[in-house]
Amino acid sequence: MGNQISFTVLDSELQRQKIAEMMDLALDPRGKADAIMVIVLSSIYFVDFLAVAFLLWNRNYPPLKSKGPILMTLMMASSAFWFVGDLIANGHLRAAGTVMTNCMAFGVWIRLLLGACAMCILTSFRAYRLYRVFFLNLLYHTIGLYLPFAIYYTCLLIVGTILQVLKPKITIYYEEYIDLCVAHLSFKAILFVFLWLTRAVMIGVFWKIRNIKSSFNERREMMVTRTIIFGALVFMTIVNYVSQFYALQTTLRVLTTVLSHLATNTLWWIIMAVPMYNCIFSRQEYVSQWILKLRKDGLQNEYNIDPNTTGGHSNIYSSSYNARSNGAKGDNKGFLQMNNGSYQSKEADSRLSSQNTFQGLPKAHFMAIMTRLISRACSQ
Repeated sequence: MGNQISFTVLDSELQRQKIAEMMDLALDPRGKADAIMVIVLSSIYFVDFLAVAFLLWNRNYPPLKSKGPILMTLMMASSAFWFVGDLIANGHLRAAGTVMTNCMAFGVWIRLLLGACAMCILTSFRAYRLYRVFFLNLLYHTIGLYLPFAIYYTCLLIVGTILQVLKPKITIYYEEYIDLCVAHLSFKAILFVFLWLTRAVMIGVFWKIRNIKSSFNERREMMVTRTIIFGALVFMTIVNYVSQFYALQTTLRVLTTVLSHLATNTLWWIIMAVPMYNCIFSRQEYVSQWILKLRKDGLQNEYNIDPNTTGGHSNIYSSSYNARSNGAKGDNKGFLQMNNGSYQSKEADSRLSSQNTFQGLPKAHFMAIMTRLISRACSQ
């Protein structure tokens, strides 16, 4: 990439600027602003991948495990694909003489299908899991969970395949005179329709989970990320239709890329920052607080602590011993199918709590048992 990044304006860029003037186009040559942006965002993604490695290494730490480590890893991978596609599609790098002149590959498949749309779909999928468990009272792993998203992404792949076989002049093509990928307006319209549809799915799913129990509630986080992503998508839509060659202008292309990846990184870190920070600096104390919050939410029957695990980890198991012995249906990811809308109201919480396995014990005795279990788990 060294040949594509420069802090100074090269002769090739000045020549490119002259050619653009002959085509009645205003072109800002690539230079310091593009180089700084590429280096800063690349450094951020380097830190992101260190964080992903840490997440996977500590994937059995209960507060991290509850966030879905594999799904969060896929979300970061999609964001990285999006970033790579933006570098080429927004004209930050010189593409001439490299594989980056394949605009369909980088501008559609990597930037859109594996990047922007995949990121939004994975975010919606993550929220929809919680909706199915806590509102629909369904099992965590069923075909009904995966089918809607599989159908939607299959449609995206079909559209991408159709676009691939069409003539580049009516989709997206490389214009060698200005060293830039140029998209036809109709083609852009199709892409933004899918982006806004994906965005609509995200909003709908986030709205559904706005009132889930506090142990899993990410209302504030989702509000912030929705606002940022919405703002970034509105800006991208306006810029693409007001100025077809926005990537020729330094301010517009840098703002478009920075806003997109500010949004994706904020979305990821606002979900993961607190449990990751506590995993490093207050590992045992945070687990204790997290478990007590589960109990406060009336989920103690659905999550037990294994006091025999080592290495400071507490494993989460679906349902209590009594629920398992009674044949309750659970899954292998720590979620139990609930009945009668158990999680849908505070009144339901009190009913659930009154029916737990410690029903016959005095309150003081119950608290002593819970304290002893938590202390034993944290001392391992």
